[in-house]
Amino acid sequence: MHHYLSFIFAGFMSLGLASSVSSQETNPNKPTTQTPELGEQNRRSIEQVISSYESAFNSKNVETLISHWSATGVYSSRTSGTTTGRAAMRKQFEILFTDTPSINISLETDSIQFISPNVALEQGRVTVFSKDGQTTQSDYDVVFVKQKNQWLIDRVSESESEEVNSSYAELKKLEWLIGQWTAIAPGHRVEYTCQWTVNQNFISRKFTVFDSSNETIASGLPIASGLQMIGWDAKAGLIRSWLFDSDGGLVKGTWHPGDNQWTVQSVASFADGGSGSFSGVFQLHENGEHSWKKTNRVIDGQLMPNIESIRSRRK
Repeated sequence: MHHYLSFIFAGFMSLGLASSVSSQETNPNKPTTQTPELGEQNRRSIEQVISSYESAFNSKNVETLISHWSATGVYSSRTSGTTTGRAAMRKQFEILFTDTPSINISLETDSIQFISPNVALEQGRVTVFSKDGQTTQSDYDVVFVKQKNQWLIDRVSESESEEVNSSYAELKKLEWLIGQWTAIAPGHRVEYTCQWTVNQNFISRKFTVFDSSNETIASGLPIASGLQMIGWDAKAGLIRSWLFDSDGGLVKGTWHPGDNQWTVQSVASFADGGSGSFSGVFQLHENGEHSWKKTNRVIDGQLMPNIESIRSRRK
């Protein structure tokens, strides 16, 4: 992974900012300042290049990636040496996407500084997502040059790569949820499917509630449905969830581990403007199944009956 991370920008390794600046500014009478309006326009143009570069990488569009480089762009890697020019970079990208077709990146800009009206330095970081959910991150400096009214990538340098915690590293504690489930309650049947999203950064849970009170209807009638997203909040250091139901309600929850169980403290906002709260408890069983119940249910300030334990079984 470190080898491929080093080539994420295929040329963003720098031979030094000074060499890039001197090669672009041969006219001593060239102005070294720009108006605020022009500076903001140039900043937006560079941000558009960064966004396009990220999209082109994740869609494996080699030609668009190459178009963002200057003809003499240089990439110098700690692991794979130096690559110069668009032809060499095209070959490197083709090899990278052939060897690791599932690789994706996320770019985050910290700052953009203008060395001159035609030279800018971007500082930020790249996060690389691999197929198995592993995340690798590296800081970088990117030198942009303006040629024929177009901002192009000319040099790049990166800091030492390091492994960082991914959402999957935390969410895998809820891997017992993954699968298709059925739960039977008096007069109702609940069916839900839990699965990983792309890059395993979230768990999605789609559910449908059926009316099974009328035994003449074998399959029951769907009376409600919804979608829940479960993710890791790195800043707070805990798992959060957001549930959207077919009635227009929203339930926000925080997940807390216990002995063979998880407790979800939830706050609900209803479509009619009402509110509520409850504690949901998932009890884990040795056969991989689980039960769930709801306690401390409050709706618009009124205490409601608990929902007693209901067992979920795999379909």
